[in-house]
Amino acid sequence: MTKLHSFVSSHKLGTVLAVGIAIRLILMPISAHPFDGYVWYSLSESILENGPLALQSFPPLWYHYSLVPVAYSYSWLAGIFGSGTIPMSSLPPALNFYPNFHILAVPGLLFNSIVKIPFLLSDIAIAVILFKTVRELTNKNGLAETAAILWFLNPFVIWISAGWGMWDTIAAMFSIATLYLIIKKKFAYAGVSLSLGIATKLYPALFIIPLLIYLLKLNSNRWRNSVRFFAPFIVTSVLLFLPYIGTITNFFTNFFLPGAAVSGSSTDPIDNPLGFGLTYWSLYGLTRVVNLSISSEFIYFASISTIVLVIAALAFVYWKIGKMCFRHPAYDLTLAMLLPVSALFLFYRFICEQWFIWAIPFLVILLVGGRIKKVYFWGVSIVALLYSLLNCPFPFFFLPLVPWCDSALLAAINIIWRIESFRIITLAILGCIFSILLLIILLQVSYRFPNPSPIFKRHICIAKLSAKCKLLFGPTQFDEEEKIKNNP
Repeated sequence: MTKLHSFVSSHKLGTVLAVGIAIRLILMPISAHPFDGYVWYSLSESILENGPLALQSFPPLWYHYSLVPVAYSYSWLAGIFGSGTIPMSSLPPALNFYPNFHILAVPGLLFNSIVKIPFLLSDIAIAVILFKTVRELTNKNGLAETAAILWFLNPFVIWISAGWGMWDTIAAMFSIATLYLIIKKKFAYAGVSLSLGIATKLYPALFIIPLLIYLLKLNSNRWRNSVRFFAPFIVTSVLLFLPYIGTITNFFTNFFLPGAAVSGSSTDPIDNPLGFGLTYWSLYGLTRVVNLSISSEFIYFASISTIVLVIAALAFVYWKIGKMCFRHPAYDLTLAMLLPVSALFLFYRFICEQWFIWAIPFLVILLVGGRIKKVYFWGVSIVALLYSLLNCPFPFFFLPLVPWCDSALLAAINIIWRIESFRIITLAILGCIFSILLLIILLQVSYRFPNPSPIFKRHICIAKLSAKCKLLFGPTQFDEEEKIKNNP
């Protein structure tokens, strides 16, 4: 027992990765969101039928480029082991949570395992990047290991990537990699990383202005560094998005502007709700409980107003970022990248629960730096997890296990339907709590803890002392060592 404890203590990061990987490998084959899993399966079938060059959905990095190796790997292995795909028509109607979505099949264990491998790899990559970022920031292995644990063993992260099967962790990987590469002054690689993130999921485009502000506030070579960042970013983006240039307008129109259902007399609170997710707009779901009809004028006004509020919030956030001095670059840049994501979360009318993945790596760095209390970090993570387990009720994720436990799934689903009103009310409450906790976190970062943790204070004091010595006596040995370190 002593040897085991000693081994774990001396290999904490490896142990964390081993435990997290083991949990994910158990969940990957047996669980998947019924609609999203079917979408990945259908796109893979389309690639196999029409060839790898046929255009698929948008954004392209996941919906097309990443699914090509997934599709062909699955096709090859299915020829050996069998697909295990279950026709939805063969299941009892009670097991179809989304009848209006026309789900035709439940992917089997093999496809679920293969399609989630990129999510497993991105989870591991983020844990390693967080470890390296925090160690670079604090020079403390203990804090770096804590950062890796907060991400890789977070139940919400595990559920979204391994249980649900969503690709948000890939975009989060490119986002946090961009931050790390900027800190390391590898601006060209950072530009490529940001472009890959946007091609995976469009939200990293929110970071363009904060990164530009940061680059222009560097003390030296600001214009050269900006060109080194944005030239590879633009070239990579053109190459990735050029085949899909015709679909970009339709994508933004469908995502942000009110659809036909919104322009009509009412929205469908299930298939096309006015608002839902990790936001106070989830209160709209209560109309299903009280059978309340909302006028088309209000629906249209609310839809347009949220867009205006998001634009105004982003403008305010970018203005505040422009006022930042970036005296502690890693911490300040982390905050600058978190703020626009938080503005979207607080003002847009629907925030899918998996989107919270976008913010977690930045929150981890702020937590380790002493800017956020653990209770709020874990509180917001648990709220997001509970919402994701109730929005699409938990038993429906395990449809791949129908051949072995259909009776147990039907029994669990029957219980869910008996408490449907309670489920809807709980979702509305959880959405509101998430918004409140996120607001508290932002206030805490901005006002309640204006001073960094002792570790950050030490670094700031060293920087100030070095500046004074440089002013009085010229460059110090510390400056020369830093210069050699940053420019090997």
